[in-house]
Amino acid sequence: MRIAIDAARTVEGSTAPNPWVGAVLVRDGAVLSVGATAPYGGPHAEAAALHGVDARGATLYVTLEPCVPFDGKRTPPCSAAIVAAGVARVVVGIPDPHFPGAGIERLRAAGIHVDAGDGAPQITSLLRPYLHLRQVGRPYVIVKFAVSLDGMAGAPGSGIRWLTGPAAIERVHQDRARAGAILVGSGTVLTDDPALTARPGGILAARQPLRVVLDSRGRSPLAARVFDGQAPTAVATTAASPSGWKAALRARDVDVLEIEPATTGLSLPGLLDQLAARGIISVIAEGGPTLHSALLAQGLAGEVHAYVAPRLLGQGIPLIPARSLPLPLELRQPTVEPLTPDVLIRGYIGTWSP
Repeated sequence: MRIAIDAARTVEGSTAPNPWVGAVLVRDGAVLSVGATAPYGGPHAEAAALHGVDARGATLYVTLEPCVPFDGKRTPPCSAAIVAAGVARVVVGIPDPHFPGAGIERLRAAGIHVDAGDGAPQITSLLRPYLHLRQVGRPYVIVKFAVSLDGMAGAPGSGIRWLTGPAAIERVHQDRARAGAILVGSGTVLTDDPALTARPGGILAARQPLRVVLDSRGRSPLAARVFDGQAPTAVATTAASPSGWKAALRARDVDVLEIEPATTGLSLPGLLDQLAARGIISVIAEGGPTLHSALLAQGLAGEVHAYVAPRLLGQGIPLIPARSLPLPLELRQPTVEPLTPDVLIRGYIGTWSP
């Protein structure tokens, strides 16, 4: 199962709207094949592991419960492929909340011995965004920010463009490469002009997350780097934003998502619902403070990634605007990871757990 988990980890983020799954076929203690889920429309992990291999009497380890037929399914059900291949035993990590227990029942009805629960804690952690989407109906939101020791998210007037060092920046790009979407407000576009692409190792990744800009008033300039065509891009706005600006964005192949307005800006739950309908599993919210505080205050964030830089700025933009959170928030199961000279603090937030 550890091999299956490692295989699943290699395709994390590339399989949406399907989960990232790993499978290993074993006979007499020897690994016959390893499979991982292909991009959407391609074979699932079980089918990849079974392809071209004599699986009769073998044991299949799979991180997630094999699928069953359902409306709109684009690939043959893996439960049927396992039965047809003559597999004798299946070890399942965790059930799939899309059809909990149905795949296991089909296998057992066919006379296949099924064990469940092996590696469940590690697999649950790995598939946390997918489990959230299936159980809650919205993408899993990670609030990511860099902050100085005195609580500043940036200091434009000081000439400091990056708070953190190369190791932290590289980690951000690795996380972007696994995400379904990157989310920023128009203020970040105006202040930083970010590209919002995934560039692990300094190289533009083959698969890019959807770049999403929140701009209820049509402030983002058409010349901004986020509209450069290097990655799929969407702008979330309202019906009140300028029609000419929206038409110009569409001419650049930018999706314009009209979201219902809120007291300030637009409805974040409405935006997340639209992203879920597009098959987005996970979202990294990268800025700025207004967006972060709104996601946290509305209970829409599931995780925090805080990059703490060993700097005292003495001026700048506060990480959280004054009185923007109704209550103090505390991270659950926090971890601390050195990324010299910086530190990454990660933890879960909110009430949901898989």
